[in-house]
Amino acid sequence: FDDATLDRLGDRLERLERDSSPLDGERPRERGVHWVRPELVAEIGFTEWTRDGRLRHPRYLGLRTDKPAREVVRE
Repeated sequence: FDDATLDRLGDRLERLERDSSPLDGERPRERGVHWVRPELVAEIGFTEWTRDGRLRHPRYLGLRTDKPAREVVRE
């Protein structure tokens, strides 16, 4: 991230902030967490999925505008 990207993304996420998790099931409330409405779609590059379903070496590539968030699924 450069400073301009962080500022733009931070502004957009601030407008989407909400009090609780938008995810199903109970989620731990970690210190400093900010929940947002799931409306933005980010393109993320990564090496692989780990055994526990996490991304290995994720990197932010940018926001996508060609796909609504509700259509995003794990490929």
